[in-house]
Amino acid sequence: MISARLLLMFVATTMAQKDFSIDCGIDDWVTVRWRPGLDFSQKVDPSRALLGNCPPRSLVSKDTLLFRALLHDCGFIKQVVAGQVTYSNMLIYERRPGLPFISQSIQCVYDLPVGEESAFSAEEPDVTEGPETFNMEIMNTDFSGPAPSLTFKLGSSIPVRATVEPWSHRPLRIYLESCVFATDADISRATQVHPIIANAGCLMESKAGNSSFLPRQRPDEIRLYLEAFKFALGEKIFLHCDLEAFAVQSLNMDRKACHYVQEQHRWELLDDPSQSYACSCCDSTCLWRTDAMMDGVSARKVLGPFVIVENDSQSSASLDTLSSTERGLGEFPVWLLVVAIVALLVTVMGVLAVSYYLCFWRGGRMGYRPSRDLLTKY
Repeated sequence: MISARLLLMFVATTMAQKDFSIDCGIDDWVTVRWRPGLDFSQKVDPSRALLGNCPPRSLVSKDTLLFRALLHDCGFIKQVVAGQVTYSNMLIYERRPGLPFISQSIQCVYDLPVGEESAFSAEEPDVTEGPETFNMEIMNTDFSGPAPSLTFKLGSSIPVRATVEPWSHRPLRIYLESCVFATDADISRATQVHPIIANAGCLMESKAGNSSFLPRQRPDEIRLYLEAFKFALGEKIFLHCDLEAFAVQSLNMDRKACHYVQEQHRWELLDDPSQSYACSCCDSTCLWRTDAMMDGVSARKVLGPFVIVENDSQSSASLDTLSSTERGLGEFPVWLLVVAIVALLVTVMGVLAVSYYLCFWRGGRMGYRPSRDLLTKY
């Protein structure tokens, strides 16, 4: 990708330099070791960590993550200024709910050989794109057209479709290599980030919730339902995805679309469930070949913004339309209801007691009159 022969320097902007190291190689690879610096009560969870939009390769110790990636992958941003080419990215660790995520920016800066600067633009796309056209959009529930609204209630489904249009007549099969939710169209500025698809095609949210791929209608299209979960409620959300397309051929570990089947407690390969062994790495770390893209094309797409809202906030308007009787019944205090029931029972018991006294006890003896004759006879 680059032919720079001299590694000028690397810069790593972190909150704690001792917890971070980076090796910017001259072979287009970057290796990062990162200790997020969690509390003693928290264990490092690799599934919560990302380099751009790529998961770590491994956990090299109980608290240190290892990333290894190509500089044209994982969302690296490339800039060429004054004879130098800079690759920038962001390390992100999502802590437990309620706590802010941890982030650290990284940079690799190379010196360009004389005469090669003209080969680079001021900001070159960070993925390999061919003449093929990639598209991604949010659809309505039956995928017959665009979504009528980009506001989704918590727990509802967000239908997403991605397609590729080949330049030539060769058939292509499209995949989603990785996707993340972020609160900004520029992932480096996002205040919250959450992985959706990772490990080279594993739909992680299908195990955490009700997200799933849908059966393919054709090779150059892929559809999925994403469950609207508690992420940045009420804020603008963007879906960042790396898309890939390959000539239709036999499947392998590098080209897969896997989702978790909750009922069967297992990962399943979308295109051929009989070869679901290709998804066996989804719960750990999937390794892929460095030449995986040699016969394919890729692109990065950002979808949004859309908004996820709680059901209560959506129904508040409908509450205002209730009649006063309905509102009064709905807001009736429980303690007052209990008091009313007790008073009713006491009243019923009192009525029964009075009735018994009048009808049976006193009423049965009303005709009784002691005879004076009987009293004075003896």
